[in-house]
Amino acid sequence: MAMAAVLWAGDAAAERIVDIRVDGNTKTTDDTVRLIANIDKGDNLTPDRAEQVRQDLVTSGLFKEVQVYWEPAPGGTRLVIVARDKHSWVIAPAAYNQPTNKGVGAGFGENNLFGENKKLLLYGQVATGDTFLIAAYVDPSIAGTRLRWQGDLFLKYGRVIEYASPTKWWREDPRPLRVSRLTYLNAGLRLGTELWKGVTLDARLRGASVGYSKLELSEGATLDDLEPGATSVPAPGAEGMDISGELMLGVDTRANWYGISRGYRFVATFEHALPGLGSDFEYWYTGVQLQRAIRFLERHNLVLKSSIGYGKDLPFQQEYTAGGTSQRGWKNNQFRGDLRVTGNVEYSVPLFTVKGLAVRGLGFWDSSYITFKDPDDGTGVRDYLPGADARGLAPLRNSVGLGTRLYLRQIVLPLLGLDFGYGLERGDYEIYLAIGLTD
Repeated sequence: MAMAAVLWAGDAAAERIVDIRVDGNTKTTDDTVRLIANIDKGDNLTPDRAEQVRQDLVTSGLFKEVQVYWEPAPGGTRLVIVARDKHSWVIAPAAYNQPTNKGVGAGFGENNLFGENKKLLLYGQVATGDTFLIAAYVDPSIAGTRLRWQGDLFLKYGRVIEYASPTKWWREDPRPLRVSRLTYLNAGLRLGTELWKGVTLDARLRGASVGYSKLELSEGATLDDLEPGATSVPAPGAEGMDISGELMLGVDTRANWYGISRGYRFVATFEHALPGLGSDFEYWYTGVQLQRAIRFLERHNLVLKSSIGYGKDLPFQQEYTAGGTSQRGWKNNQFRGDLRVTGNVEYSVPLFTVKGLAVRGLGFWDSSYITFKDPDDGTGVRDYLPGADARGLAPLRNSVGLGTRLYLRQIVLPLLGLDFGYGLERGDYEIYLAIGLTD
């Protein structure tokens, strides 16, 4: 294949694109390739712009091979994009083993529906902790415009274990006190737009039915551990309809090379319950998430993540949690609160690659600060465990560990994740294993 016949030297004038040819795609439509590449006839082409086109196409996750070059054409330059499609859909079982949650599931994921970059996910699982069904459809560009929409369904029947409120800084592993079954039937609709490249604004309306059943004491716990003088196990929160609206502002400059990322992501959210639409709860919460990814030595990756969130009058089903895959080395959702600050550092390196099968190793550090700063004042929306309303500083929780990820270049999703996390303050470790649809 002939390479570029048009060359630039230094800051020479850009060439005007008079034609765009797309080759190698067997499923993705030419219009979708151009839409992802964010380029059209009449645009100016420079080496930096051509490289950005290549990065955007690779980052989309739809193509196993991308080449971009240019050649002379009458009146300007012809841009040639070679984009060879990945296998975009997968039907796969899943199995995982996490602290307090073991299960199996199966799902169907289509990452390029109709060849137009639309997404469809159907996944269900049965587990000792969370049994649920997820269905989601994402259209990233309505009729080729900047508008996008998403519909989603989340039906959950989960076992929730609540732990004693932590009171010490070091060597404490809060013990379980209350076990309940949460029924959470949720549906949502999101509409958004890309204001300009990498900057998005979205609004979401969602509603859920919330209920509790099978209220029990954990082994070794007593009613006095929950509420002095109680004669039965109270539900952790009120039941009813939870309806809310959410606004999200995002900035995303990340590029991804088959599991290796570079760039940053910023997301700010604000969600408010809507009693006027029938919500039985009234609350709000807001938060910010930051992520910075740095690429080293071509295939090494450093990813830094942080977040902060705070809520007012949060019901049980909306509280922040920490522990499990978000705080490896601790049990799932071992800590709860209305204020949460988190930090994560993860460094991954290639171990080996065989015919598109890539195995990467990683080391990580997780940290979280979570507490109740403004607990409910007796409205009956929430039944807190003793000590949850303690003022002052809460314990900072930290963990370190090692893990591995397995990717198949021809498929969009990672196929295996295995992490060993050690909780520094509790002095113990946990293992997190997921096989199949792991992302």
